[in-house]
Amino acid sequence: MKFREIFRYELTYQLSRLSTWLLLGVFLIFGFWILRMVTLTDGTYLNAPGTITFFTVFGSAIWLVTGGVVAGEAATRDVQTRMHPLTYTTPVSKRSYLGGRFLAALALNVLILLMLYAGFLLSLYGPGAKTQFLGPFRLDSYLSNFGFVALPTVIAVTAIQFTCAALSRRAIASYIASMLIIIFSQFGGTTVTYKLEWKAIGSLMDLLGTSIVAAMEGWTPIDKNTRLVLLEGTWLWNRLLWFGIAAGALMFTYFRFRLAHVLEQVSWFRFFRRLPEPLRHTAAAALQPSPAVWHDTSPIRVPNIARKFVFHTHVRQAFALAAASFRTIAGSRAGLTLVALLAIGTGLFATEYMEFYGVPLFARAQEVLNVLTPSLSSFKTQWIIIPLLTIFYAGELVWRERETGVHSLTDTSPVPEAFMFLGKFMGLALIITTWVAFLMMAGIINQLVMGYHHFEIGVYIKALFGIQLTNYLLFALLVFALHVVVNQKYIGHILAIGIYGFIMFASMIGVEHKLLVYASDPGWSYSDMRGFKPFVKPWAWFKFYWASWAFLLAMVAILFWVRSKEGGLKTRFQLARYRLRRHKVALLTAVVLVVIAGGFIFYNTNVLNRYVNTGDRVEMRAEYQRLYGQYENTVQPALARTNLLVELYTTEGRADIQATYLLVNRSKVAIDSIHISTIPQLQLTGLQFDRGVTPAIIDEELGYRIYALKEGLQSGDSLQLRFAFHINPRGFSNDGVDASIVANGSHLTSDWMPIIGFHEDRRLRGAVERLKHGLPPRPERPYLYDVSARNDARHAEPMDFEAVVGTSRDQIAVAPGALRRKWIEGDRQYFHYATNVPISHDYALFSARYALREARWVPHSPPVGQAHTDLATGPAEGVKPVTIQIFYHPEHNANIERMLKSAQASLQYYTQVFGPYPYSHFRVLERPGHGRGMHAEAMTIDYQEGYSLMNPDPEGLDLPYHIMAHEVAHQWWGFQLAPAAVEGSGLLVESFATYSAMQVVEENLGYEHLLRYLAQMRQEYEVPRSRAMPPLLRANNRFMNYRKGPFALFALRHYIGKDRVNSALRRMLQNYTTEPPLPTTLDLYKELQAVTPDSLYYLVHDLFAANTYWELKTEQASAKQTKAGSWQLRLEVDARKLTVDSMGVATDIPMHDWIEIGVYGARAAGESQAKVLYLQKHRIHSGRQTILLQVAEQPSRAGIDPRHLLIDLKMDDNSIKIK
Repeated sequence: MKFREIFRYELTYQLSRLSTWLLLGVFLIFGFWILRMVTLTDGTYLNAPGTITFFTVFGSAIWLVTGGVVAGEAATRDVQTRMHPLTYTTPVSKRSYLGGRFLAALALNVLILLMLYAGFLLSLYGPGAKTQFLGPFRLDSYLSNFGFVALPTVIAVTAIQFTCAALSRRAIASYIASMLIIIFSQFGGTTVTYKLEWKAIGSLMDLLGTSIVAAMEGWTPIDKNTRLVLLEGTWLWNRLLWFGIAAGALMFTYFRFRLAHVLEQVSWFRFFRRLPEPLRHTAAAALQPSPAVWHDTSPIRVPNIARKFVFHTHVRQAFALAAASFRTIAGSRAGLTLVALLAIGTGLFATEYMEFYGVPLFARAQEVLNVLTPSLSSFKTQWIIIPLLTIFYAGELVWRERETGVHSLTDTSPVPEAFMFLGKFMGLALIITTWVAFLMMAGIINQLVMGYHHFEIGVYIKALFGIQLTNYLLFALLVFALHVVVNQKYIGHILAIGIYGFIMFASMIGVEHKLLVYASDPGWSYSDMRGFKPFVKPWAWFKFYWASWAFLLAMVAILFWVRSKEGGLKTRFQLARYRLRRHKVALLTAVVLVVIAGGFIFYNTNVLNRYVNTGDRVEMRAEYQRLYGQYENTVQPALARTNLLVELYTTEGRADIQATYLLVNRSKVAIDSIHISTIPQLQLTGLQFDRGVTPAIIDEELGYRIYALKEGLQSGDSLQLRFAFHINPRGFSNDGVDASIVANGSHLTSDWMPIIGFHEDRRLRGAVERLKHGLPPRPERPYLYDVSARNDARHAEPMDFEAVVGTSRDQIAVAPGALRRKWIEGDRQYFHYATNVPISHDYALFSARYALREARWVPHSPPVGQAHTDLATGPAEGVKPVTIQIFYHPEHNANIERMLKSAQASLQYYTQVFGPYPYSHFRVLERPGHGRGMHAEAMTIDYQEGYSLMNPDPEGLDLPYHIMAHEVAHQWWGFQLAPAAVEGSGLLVESFATYSAMQVVEENLGYEHLLRYLAQMRQEYEVPRSRAMPPLLRANNRFMNYRKGPFALFALRHYIGKDRVNSALRRMLQNYTTEPPLPTTLDLYKELQAVTPDSLYYLVHDLFAANTYWELKTEQASAKQTKAGSWQLRLEVDARKLTVDSMGVATDIPMHDWIEIGVYGARAAGESQAKVLYLQKHRIHSGRQTILLQVAEQPSRAGIDPRHLLIDLKMDDNSIKIK
């Protein structure tokens, strides 16, 4: 039998299998469906090369998980079918045998991925195609993606899978190989790239092409529509590397594989051969049978064992099966080893991921559990390996006896089907429990590595063995039952992986109800403040529901359990009907439990609470705008005062709120109606005005009410509005419970409160969504030049505030304003707060068992020698001391003093530079959650627990200090200066706050510490991102507001001086208040121009009015010492300046710019920064040029723009070592 015949036979055989056609159909349907589901909003075509690249990588990842069936079957079928004693003795060479089978498997895998492209083409050009989103057809986009991305992946993976299966002679090895590839290539590559920052190595490790997808984040829409993936640069070396790995694997297989029967004792003989000669003889002798000492001729008495197969016997049989099943998996090479090694690696490399922007974290259990407890629907986690291993080992256990050829004996044993099923599942469950124990081990190792020794074992047990293990066991039972019912091992694997894929991506395809996604639940989290409690009830009911389904699936599997030759479908149904007589009570019980649990959940999620999916939410916003958008510009009175009486019942999770609004007509026209917007379905009770009104519209469904005034509200007049509402969650929703009010750590925001007029934030903004719902096109934010938007000050109008808050006796309630008094009534404690200065409409109420750190900031002039040069005098007159209060969870006290110092330093600096802090109090409050940022409200900052768990290195970045300084700055930028709600408003709030915080850090921690922070901020420049964006004056995203804007101000400061930039910002505060017309970035631009010399006007334009980038590179740097002892330097630099529009079209701009040239000496011992030998600005023109310099000391490094003041996305070539 020759190579060609083996290839043809293998290909024909595989194509005759149902599992092969199932894979072909799955990838055809997937390719068709995925492009029908996706909606692109950045101007990229659906058939663009970049789009095809993305979905090629995505499809290849799915194939990697499912495709092991082909290579595994080709490599091991003879062994699995016990035909190898015959086939291995035929006159066929090893090269023909292995080569034919491998190439047949490779051809089939290539065909499977080609079906993905067939699905793409049917979706893009078949009936119902979205032709409006298509560009020109380009065959090369499909050929390049297949040839340079998909095909090399298929070759490498098939080779590795074939190698593992052929040498181990077990098909499951191909699946294990797939998981090892995922761990090494994807999770390992990501760690190497982003944690260890070895980007070149990480790119080489990337088999699927995710590094290309990541790089495409930096492509403009034009790039995505036109650029092809080519074999060049790192990607060429990547493909060559994986081709080499594939070739090496195949060569290794060829030399190691033997066309011979492998005995189980081979490993013992190899062990003996490694022993020294004396030990070898001793061991061999020990294995010889002992010589007979005497001969006993008496008859043998065989005991008479009673054959009583009662329940107790069956239980013992089940335990014996469980032990055997456990040993089968545990004894395999990957059964325990793979998860154990992954757990150990996760623990040992804790320092690489237990950090936030380079700042280490306290490894408390709540932080560690975030890593160890992903949901089944999470696919961005290394623990995806546990469900995948569960799928494969479930199939192994179901088919173990049949594949080893002993099923004829075991199937005739006196063990009922139910106990056979139970025993094997118990063995699988014990393996999964061991895996979860490894997770706990990973957590403890993590804490030890991070130097944290408060292990909280009880929390681990509840989270891992109570919650996570439940999820895994439910999934395991589903997979186990599926394998039994399907009765085709490889089809069972494919279907199980398909179900797992559905669980992961159900929400993406519109299936959002947790009753329809197996093993799902509304979610849970653990935090030190609130524990597990708010989420336990809905979680338990959903798990009871899915456990009932699991019980039902188990009963179905028992009915269809295969014994001996009963594999025919007709025979199995007949046996199932026969077995049903014994199990009908259990089956009926399972059905009843499913109905009861499902009915109770449905009653909670769909009756007591309204079920709203993503599409419903979007439709509600569209309907809100269709019906009430006509009132968007209707003149309404301003909310001038809010009085609240709030009763928080924290243990019950509810609240009663009574409110009084004072509404004042600050317009110049009479108002004839009052419009009230609420969150949907909020029921207001006792609503009354202090003058006559007639209800015109009462829409509780969408949350809009209109009351016609019997007498118009004249300009300057006011009226009072009283109302009440209750927050009393009924049962639980599909999304779980609202954790606003909990036993410890309640946080009630102003979002619950009605607002006056049309609610702008509920407007549908996305262009595609607006088109889909029949709404006219409209920008997401009003244009920068929209004059009318400057006069809309509804979001900026200040109000007086007063509140009385009642809470549990052991808690402290906090609201805006000064605490007027507090008192106790029975088991409740009350707090009365009132403001002395108006605040914004963004506020919150808090209640928890807080510890309090209180201090007082007293304004003072800077010490001698540290005076702020931008101030002519000390603090402004009339500035009063401020009481600082930090309310925190008692166990989270590590950063309290740091926070206090930052708050005091910030108040001091901002008061001196920008003007007085307007309030008498400044509060910082902790609330439950894992977030690490802060949120600013008037006189208040709140933060989640994750912020308190940052543990800065004394020699590293003090990020908590900076975050606090940033949020304190919002008391000026955002509350005192409230910009118009137009493009660029984030620049006047977030960029100003970040830049101001940078100055506080420099002032108090030193310039060197500021450089650490800037280096961390600049890492976001290194993340691939598109250069296509509007000018900074029209900033519209987080990157522009938090990174590009602050760096633009920082650069300008180094050109015109810090004093001038600060004076421009201060004049913004002096010239604009919360009264219309509100400021925009155009006003900032004028102020910056006013303080900038004429010679640098171009820089202000480049930084703010145009989307400008510089490409600066030092080509060569050499130095030689002169006779006088100084050093002569010669620098070859290359410079380019360009502007990029929102679609990515770049235009070169001739340069004649002032740019810094820097020369640095060697870094002295104990110093973190090199000595500056020269740092001056030079006139730099476009192109390559030579710069000659002379310095007094021996230089070590030199370059252009060494401090990275200008926007250059590639910064690592600005400076180089001097030759």
